Amino acid sequence: MSDRDGAEWRKPVIVGEDVKPFRKEEHIYPPEYEGHFDGVMITCAEIHERIQQLASLIHTDYKGIRPVLVCTLKGASPFYIHLSDALKEIRQGFDMEFVRASSYEGTTTSGQVEFVGELKMSSLQGRHILLIEDIVDTWTTLSALIPMLQEQGKPASVEVCSLLDKRLEVKKYEAKYVGFSIPNKFVIGYGLDYEELYRDLKDIFVISQLGISFDASTLHK
Repeated sequence: MSDRDGAEWRKPVIVGEDVKPFRKEEHIYPPEYEGHFDGVMITCAEIHERIQQLASLIHTDYKGIRPVLVCTLKGASPFYIHLSDALKEIRQGFDMEFVRASSYEGTTTSGQVEFVGELKMSSLQGRHILLIEDIVDTWTTLSALIPMLQEQGKPASVEVCSLLDKRLEVKKYEAKYVGFSIPNKFVIGYGLDYEELYRDLKDIFVISQLGISFDASTLHK
């Protein structure tokens, strides 16, 4: 990675306000999601290319250090898996932890954060933590999680790597590593859900009104 490329990669890829039109022949998705997309935000090919760039940046910054990659479940899990694979390919060592957090009710944040499961705080002392997130918007989850890690884990550092950063008028924090800067639209796919649906999509889409009003109880489970 050249210095020029490294500097360029530190800036998120900007996704414009006008999302790409949805063409069903170009995407793979379960048939029950027919009509649930208003447009395409980011394709899986674009995601994987950007993940390679983020992995190179992390390797540059953490060379000789084994960071602790903390995945915020469930949404960040596909990003976490592919990012960790990219780090393995370039021989960047790391340790793994997981935490499940939720602050959304429908398409809006509840303002309350619930953590499920326990992080091994004793294993974080003096370590460099890299929180892996699917999307940064209101920072409701991270504004609760980061202080908890700092107070209870006493790490050497805490940084955030997020696949997406939503452009909002008021920004509370900035993640160190960001894949894509996206407009203020509700997105689904690649781990991102609405009412626990759509995590099983390869691409990232803008949800349609049909998707929002869809009754998940009609699905055969």
